[in-house]
Amino acid sequence: MEKTVRFNGKELRLASSLFTIISYRNVFGTELFDDVERLEKELDKNKNDVGRFIDVLFRLIYILHKPYYNDSYDRFLQSFDFSVLTNVDELTNLANAIGELLGDIKKNSDGTDIAPKR
Repeated sequence: MEKTVRFNGKELRLASSLFTIISYRNVFGTELFDDVERLEKELDKNKNDVGRFIDVLFRLIYILHKPYYNDSYDRFLQSFDFSVLTNVDELTNLANAIGELLGDIKKNSDGTDIAPKR
């Protein structure tokens, strides 16, 4: 599945596939859905952990954008300044797009979850 979102004044192409899960583990050394689940739990407990939220959010953006981007995660992050954190509408649209893309990965062809909730 593919989506294009407007973020930080530019079009950002995102794609999800089996590659997304494998690439996330290869690049960051952790499991994508474990990080998302941990993030959700931490945000429920401690809404002030903005750094952890930003870290996982931009990891997800990078991996979903990686099929169209040939540079390192560090270079990807350096292409943004702090102003990206102030545009709530763009962040909300991006979060919704990520949710759609990852929701697509988590489903089998019959609509059941691949990664069951723990």
